[in-house]
Amino acid sequence: MGGSFDPPHIGHFLMAETAITELGLERVLFIPTGKIVYKSDNDRAGGMDRYKMLKTVVDRNPGFCITDMEVSQKETTYTANTLKRLKAELPDARLNFIVGADSLDYMDKWYSPEIIFELCTVAAMKRSTIPEKRFLGKVEYLRAKFSADIRIVDMPFVDVSSTDLRERIRSGESIRYFCDDEIIEYISRNNLYKTN
Repeated sequence: MGGSFDPPHIGHFLMAETAITELGLERVLFIPTGKIVYKSDNDRAGGMDRYKMLKTVVDRNPGFCITDMEVSQKETTYTANTLKRLKAELPDARLNFIVGADSLDYMDKWYSPEIIFELCTVAAMKRSTIPEKRFLGKVEYLRAKFSADIRIVDMPFVDVSSTDLRERIRSGESIRYFCDDEIIEYISRNNLYKTN
């Protein structure tokens, strides 16, 4: 499961836990993104900060694990390249790539989408931000265009986003219960997401 996790919140962990249950996965590997092509660094946490925030929760769940394989790279990272590396390191593993409906909606515009669909099953989580008709249409489009193996996963609706949380922090509002307490403590201790 990749993502910027900026900051990690209950929705991310609920997606991972739901995927384990619904798809019978052995474990979920969290891969915080490194340098991101389409996002600015303004008011965002660095790669190692995002890795450390995730790790506080990941370490407490035996079904979760984490890697710094992207955040430790200096160059821009791409999902296709990360999946190629994982497949080389775990040749016998059946890889599932967990995404929300919002990510699936523009996945065909990602770098080398054909490689992504070739190397893994995509576990697509329904989200209320994307209308169901549009979501299902996109699933069918990707299946037809890329012979993509896409599994649709229903998950409980949680109305939370990292963008909203960063705004709440900047506004001095509480993010308690949106994030794990240790993540909130890490954000506070390191003065993350505050504008100067």
